[in-house]
Amino acid sequence: MNRLLSWLTLIVVLPFAVSAQAEDVAGKVGYMSGALVSQRVDGTVKVMGPNAEIFEGDLLVTAKDSYAQVVMNDGSKMTLRPDSNLKIEAFQFKKESPLTDNAVFRLLKGGFRTVTGLIGKRGNPDAYKLRAKTSTIGIRGTDFTTRLCATQNCQDDSESEPVKPAVETSRAVGRVMLIRGELLANELRGSSRKLALGAPVYEGDTLKSSDKSYAVVVFRDGGRITLQENSDFLIEKYKYEKTTSQESATLRLLRGGVRVVTGLIGRFKHENFNFGVGGATIGIRGTGFDAWCNGPCAEGKSDFGATPGKPLDGAGVYVWAGEVVLVSPGGSFTVAINQAAIIARETGKPVQIMVIPASIKDNPIPKPDSFPVDIDKLFDEISTSGEPGLYVTVHDGQVILALGDQKIDLGRGESGFTNDEILTRLSNTPGFMRGDKRLDNLESIGGSNSALPGGGCVVGP
Repeated sequence: MNRLLSWLTLIVVLPFAVSAQAEDVAGKVGYMSGALVSQRVDGTVKVMGPNAEIFEGDLLVTAKDSYAQVVMNDGSKMTLRPDSNLKIEAFQFKKESPLTDNAVFRLLKGGFRTVTGLIGKRGNPDAYKLRAKTSTIGIRGTDFTTRLCATQNCQDDSESEPVKPAVETSRAVGRVMLIRGELLANELRGSSRKLALGAPVYEGDTLKSSDKSYAVVVFRDGGRITLQENSDFLIEKYKYEKTTSQESATLRLLRGGVRVVTGLIGRFKHENFNFGVGGATIGIRGTGFDAWCNGPCAEGKSDFGATPGKPLDGAGVYVWAGEVVLVSPGGSFTVAINQAAIIARETGKPVQIMVIPASIKDNPIPKPDSFPVDIDKLFDEISTSGEPGLYVTVHDGQVILALGDQKIDLGRGESGFTNDEILTRLSNTPGFMRGDKRLDNLESIGGSNSALPGGGCVVGP
């Protein structure tokens, strides 16, 4: 008790600007373990209990060995770690007015885990922001952890915890560089995620574009695709390391259409580059081509070919740079520049078509190499030794971490770091960002161990 009173005395004497108290309740305290104090904008200090109201302008402070969950009116949940200071700089949410949504939080010390609510998912996608020192975290509907570390390996709030080793993150094999409409990624584990500009894609993902949508994806070796509307594209296997000889890719168009520019694997290790369309494969010689898979091909039938009268109703390819070899169990055919070929439905053999459909020859969807990309910057990442600074780890969704004019996109499983001088994506996730058993246990069981009344109690000034 004496320790708690000493801590409260310290909070009370801290200087804060005095202004009018916001009238609208922004949220409330959920479960607690330990002590949580709120410093109001009028200078009032309140010890918070379960269900205590949170207002715009509040500074929330957790004590040592204390955790607290805050539930905002839009449904977002923030679980504060011990010795954390989080200020609610702005919070505006009205169910009937999505365009006026606004949430701005500032992390002054410590860290927390967040599952975002409706703000940022409706109306303005940039309505949710988290600030820490000179950095800003923009949210695209996500679950993430952030910690502002003042000491090496973030020992400032966990002196008794042993330092856990860092682990390699799930490496993105590509990133979305242009998107019109909606693009999803179905994962091997069965879940699905919505992709935004800059979002990572991984080995095993099936990319799915919706009606009137298309997207450009750039891969680590410089290869690119433009996935056309109503199309499914599987990244079956992808390995690329500039410093090693591990270079291979197996990609497969399952449905719809795709425009392709091969990268370093297709140019220099073309025997390791496999591109499938239905039951056929397209051999690459460093090239640009369009492929399609419709009708029986998209349905997975054994007779997946097309007919000369309806060349788009099946599997086929059109070459606009270099050449490819269209291969099926029935044979092979070399397709030169400005030529097109299909798998003949009756024979199963690849054959050239003399009349190329206008929708193929004059495709209005942009080629994937129609705009410049800095590959090194796009996939640049470094390892960390736990130096002080701001860390962010994304558990689901997407985060945009910004420092001045610099920005990096972080997707599921990725971590980022900034210390006000550098901004980078991390190749490994520090051990102190890989979960907290006490926090996880508290979230799983819920409830509170606070003896305070539900509304808390005022202690000053």
